[in-house]
Amino acid sequence: MRVQSRFSERRKNASAASMVLTLTSLVDLFTNLVLFLLYNFSGEASAIPAAERIKLPESLAQLTPHTTLTVMITQTDIIVDGRKVADVSPLLKEEDLLIPALKKEMDYAAERGKYFANASAGKPFEGRVTILGDKQIPFRLLEKVMYTCSQSEFGQIDLAVIQKEST
Repeated sequence: MRVQSRFSERRKNASAASMVLTLTSLVDLFTNLVLFLLYNFSGEASAIPAAERIKLPESLAQLTPHTTLTVMITQTDIIVDGRKVADVSPLLKEEDLLIPALKKEMDYAAERGKYFANASAGKPFEGRVTILGDKQIPFRLLEKVMYTCSQSEFGQIDLAVIQKEST
């Protein structure tokens, strides 16, 4: 009997020790996973960043935009993915179609895009850019931005507009 009681005591102690389980690491892992999924798959509506400083033109187009590099043209600035790269006023005075600061930023984005395309095998670099231009900007400025994008391996240019309700 004495052998059985020692065995029982050891069994109780062993099972009590194995019952203690810390879930901190597991909770952290799932929290990170949920945040990653929410950030990356929040829907097509967030494919274009919210732009308070510009008013987009309206269109009857039905296609939704892809997640791409974005170039925003406000009345005062040219912004690439949230970073200001050029002021508009000096660009309007220049005759040259190429915008050097924008080209430098676009070349950098193209190199980065090619690197990530090579890293994720099977997805080639598309060279796609979405331009968000205020509806009051001069066409000449939009033309310069489009030309500069095409000179920087971003030949697939989408223009962002607000979808009009069809009547």
